[in-house]
Amino acid sequence: MASRSSRWFFPAARFHWCMAVAAALALCLLAGCSGTGAPAKQDADSTSQQQKEKGHDHEGEAHSGEHGDEHGDEHEGHEHGDEHGSEITLTPAAMKEAGIVVEPAQRQPVNAVVTAPGRVMPTQDGVAHVGPVIAGRVTKLFVKEGDHVRAGTPLAELEAFDVSNLKGEYLQARAELAKAEATLARQRQLVSDGVGSKKNLEEAESAWGLATASAKATTARLRSLGINPEKISEETAFNPRILLRSPIAGVVAQRDVALGEYVEPSKDAFQVVNTNVVWADAQVPPAVAGEITVGRTGFVRDADGHRHAGRIIFIAPTVNPDSRTVTVRVAVDNPNVHLRPETFVTVEFERPVGTTALSVPADALEQQGGEYFLYREHEPGTFERVQVEVESQASGKAIIRAGIAEGERVAVKGVFYLKSQRQKGELQEHHH
Repeated sequence: MASRSSRWFFPAARFHWCMAVAAALALCLLAGCSGTGAPAKQDADSTSQQQKEKGHDHEGEAHSGEHGDEHGDEHEGHEHGDEHGSEITLTPAAMKEAGIVVEPAQRQPVNAVVTAPGRVMPTQDGVAHVGPVIAGRVTKLFVKEGDHVRAGTPLAELEAFDVSNLKGEYLQARAELAKAEATLARQRQLVSDGVGSKKNLEEAESAWGLATASAKATTARLRSLGINPEKISEETAFNPRILLRSPIAGVVAQRDVALGEYVEPSKDAFQVVNTNVVWADAQVPPAVAGEITVGRTGFVRDADGHRHAGRIIFIAPTVNPDSRTVTVRVAVDNPNVHLRPETFVTVEFERPVGTTALSVPADALEQQGGEYFLYREHEPGTFERVQVEVESQASGKAIIRAGIAEGERVAVKGVFYLKSQRQKGELQEHHH
């Protein structure tokens, strides 16, 4: 029995053991499923967090983009401000102080410019050749070439012994005249009293006439030497020195004497030239000369390109047989001696052609290289620099082909001030 019981017991125990193992496996499986679910949740949370971070990154990028756009806008605005930074805004007081004048661009008659070669020369009254009218030796020199002198300025002192004789003749002539005047007065009184003779009166009148003529002649000779007869006395009568004086104001162009040199009356010791006004003689074709009239404006352009306005004062009535041209003379004020006598120049004349064009004063232009600019006032006191195309310049006017429209207001005076303000602003922006 015992063995049977023992045999049957083993299967039951085995069954229970198998059940325990199965339960343990079930628990393991449940635990595995539970472990697998946690990582999934963890992955989901991680994915959600990544999406949030990614979203945050996108927001950051958007925020950065917004800031970038703002900065970009600010930068673009700064660049736009630079463009407007070239604008110059001035108060009315500043414009007045700078001498800025604004005028509208207008269409005006156009003149054709004719050029001709010319030569500068002094005026007929602008040159003085100074020399003695009596021979003498140079004892003093008061000026040198290039000195500016006034009319009457002493140039040199000469020792001329013939002057002593002339002074003596003058004193003698004055004495004889005084004697003749007294004799004539006495004879007139005698005739008036009825005791004088007509013959004696006539002789007295004749003697007085001769004495008067002699005194006038010696006086004139003294004055021609630069000697004031009224200052001659017995003490100074034998002083042989005379002064050479300049008859005009100007510049000593030549001095052809030296100390101690003996100068004859035929020699020109000095040449004085007045260049305050000069002439420019242009050689013009006859057909062009026929369209030019005296009194109109002519322009003289010197070697440096400077243009000087003058007045036409003479047109030759004949044609030069050698050059087959007509001389047209232009008088030009020349206080700063930009035009020197005997230099070659270009003379410009204008003649109307019957058309009009948009023009501004030439002084309104700012030139930079080969380009031209104007300062346009688009608001009161606010100027912008605009490039224009210049067709030509004449009579102080510039013909504008493109760049501005008729009626637009531009600065015609004070342009240099506007230019300096523009350059100052550009320099500040460059440093910024």
